Amino acid sequence: MNDPVAEYKRLLDTAHQAADTHRKHEQRRALELTEHIRDASKAITAASAREADVTREITGWWSNVTRNLTSLVWLDLTPPAPDPGADPRRLNAHLAEVEPATSAFRVALRRALWPRKLP
Repeated sequence: MNDPVAEYKRLLDTAHQAADTHRKHEQRRALELTEHIRDASKAITAASAREADVTREITGWWSNVTRNLTSLVWLDLTPPAPDPGADPRRLNAHLAEVEPATSAFRVALRRALWPRKLP
């Protein structure tokens, strides 16, 4: 014997269970997305801080290179522009290339300006 009220209650219970399962799934998904957004925000903040550190370091290096060259009007003292395509993981390797080149530049400049002195 089919009881329409019992059938309706069974279908209603199934719908409630499905809605509850869906709600729990969506809550977990929302929590995961919130965590992902928080982690991404932290990564962006850290990358911005690293970018500021690198910019400060390069600006300091450039100031050190050009400190005594202001009298040389023929030399372009514009600081280098950042390379947005550069790999930040190669910063130390890049600095290892730049520092010897800076020293070689100073030596060549001293020789070119001899007998004047560069500090």
